[in-house]
Amino acid sequence: MNHAPATGHSRELALDLYRSAAVILVVIGHWLLSVMTYEDGTFGRDNPLVLMPWTQWITWLFQVVPVFFAVAGYASAVSWARFEAEGTDTRQEWLRRRVSRVLGPTAAYVVLVFVVMAVLMAAGISGSVLALGGWAVAMHLWFLAVYLMVVALTPVAVALHRRLGLAVPTLLAAGVVVVDAIGILAGQPEIRMLNYLLCWAAIYQLGIAWRDSTLRRGQLLGMATVAAVALPMLVTWGPYPVAMIGVPGVRVENSAPPSVALLALAAVQIGVLLAITGPVNRFLRRGPWPRIIGVANNNVMALYLWHMLPVVIVTLVGYPTGLLPQPPTGSGAWWLARLEWELILAVVTVGLLFLLWWGRAVFAAPVPGVAVPIPDAVGTAGLLLGTAAAAVALGMLAAGGFAPDGRFPVVTAALFVGGLLLLAIRPRSRIKDPT
Repeated sequence: MNHAPATGHSRELALDLYRSAAVILVVIGHWLLSVMTYEDGTFGRDNPLVLMPWTQWITWLFQVVPVFFAVAGYASAVSWARFEAEGTDTRQEWLRRRVSRVLGPTAAYVVLVFVVMAVLMAAGISGSVLALGGWAVAMHLWFLAVYLMVVALTPVAVALHRRLGLAVPTLLAAGVVVVDAIGILAGQPEIRMLNYLLCWAAIYQLGIAWRDSTLRRGQLLGMATVAAVALPMLVTWGPYPVAMIGVPGVRVENSAPPSVALLALAAVQIGVLLAITGPVNRFLRRGPWPRIIGVANNNVMALYLWHMLPVVIVTLVGYPTGLLPQPPTGSGAWWLARLEWELILAVVTVGLLFLLWWGRAVFAAPVPGVAVPIPDAVGTAGLLLGTAAAAVALGMLAAGGFAPDGRFPVVTAALFVGGLLLLAIRPRSRIKDPT
């Protein structure tokens, strides 16, 4: 069976649902963990994963980024197969369109936040306030940095899949194990940065493998079963913490960089969800579900990019005015306040998404192209270098925020803008509308 989507009933609505649901769960999780405080005129932040260690188990539910990467691998494989079948485009322009559609909306968000931060600094706002706010609206950008990296490697990933099949994700997963062993057991934590590529590439590769049925239902369920047995052992007797996101003070993290434990969780999620796509597709093809899922997918990028801005807005309005309560952490009143917090953020976010839809010509536009008389080889080099520069800049923002130590990140901003400029420059003979 060929899983490539087309029009009508052959479309994989289940995967569209998984993608949207994964982003929504991540957003809810980010909001739930954004426990802001206000005391004596000072904003702060509590971490419930530290104050209530049992809540670290909940991260297994909200750490669903692997699902998004697996679906992204499938979608990229479908797009690449269409590019090869049509034969009307170049590899450079295929990649440029894929990257431009991600970096265009991202640039609208990042540049706007840069401008706001510069204005607030000029207005004399406290550096500590700017650092906290700058962290809140940047911490989720790591995902886009990694996503750009795997998308840029799609032609290589597809070629390797055709040559080696399931040996590719298997070897990548083995690489994660080896890197973790060296990094943790040998006391060389720096080497674990390699797992940003190895782990997420392995998950992306699973989506590519599933697209042409190389990865079948029995294999998916077997993978999920083995991983489900291994995961509790890894966090109980192994060196890995329970939390699938970062927790201050732990020696080993599962997400930054990703670990064998996170890969095991990913294998469970992906194995089960891909195995049940048949019945899920049949259910979703009836009633209003195709329209609902279509609307969700059209807004999922905007939701992920902008979902932390409502946190800043509601915090600035709700806590100094006393509109939002601050009961003791972990109490029944605190959990009720968390529910209220989530609902308020959801309402504000819906309003924000309407504004973004109204201004979609700016906020959803791909990176525009500028025709320049340069050879194709130079255009390809600029495309890859620009993508890498933008990805590195997004990673730096995720690590340090938009106002590290209350200062404007000049180097990061220059790197990001430089990457956009390189991406925009296209060989005159090849320039096309990236939409």
